[in-house]
Amino acid sequence: MAWWSAIGDIFRGGKEVVEVFKPNATEKEQHRHNEVMADLDRDKAVMGQFAAEFVDRKNRTWWDSLIDGLNRSVRPIITFGVLAFFIIAPLSPEKFLLIAESYSLMPTGYWALLSVIIGFYFGGRMQLKSQDMAVRKDAVQAAKNLVVMRKEFRQLDEQNDSKESKIFEAAVAEQGTRPSNKVVAEWLAMKKPVND
Repeated sequence: MAWWSAIGDIFRGGKEVVEVFKPNATEKEQHRHNEVMADLDRDKAVMGQFAAEFVDRKNRTWWDSLIDGLNRSVRPIITFGVLAFFIIAPLSPEKFLLIAESYSLMPTGYWALLSVIIGFYFGGRMQLKSQDMAVRKDAVQAAKNLVVMRKEFRQLDEQNDSKESKIFEAAVAEQGTRPSNKVVAEWLAMKKPVND
């Protein structure tokens, strides 16, 4: 083994140590590129599946059309049903009262089941959208700035306390009890009812 290969081994090891503290920019960009390409492939597959739902199928029957229509109408039916209660309430309060009373008789387990079903239909969409949104460094920095600013405001509030308030608090701390006021004590004694 020649001395120049030993020097190369030393520098190669140094490069690996440096990459522990500062990632290799080329590898980082390649990784980011691969992630973007995977996202594009996923989006392309989703769009292909979505487009396939609207292509005319051969041998499609009326039953297929009915079931497709029912599958697409769940969210609108739930939404319009909830909005109907807001319309019924002012138009027919008696009918609204009967509906509300009948719902109050429903057992808790059914309410839980209903909330799971509605959460499934509406929450799945929300979850997909929230997963696509990345936390931005600006939002994190803004939150940190807000915390610092609140601490500064608390310090300002403590500094802005009146001198009288600070003197009173020091007197209470020194004596262990609140100082008494003779005038107030006499007034309270006069106000006490006399028991005959």
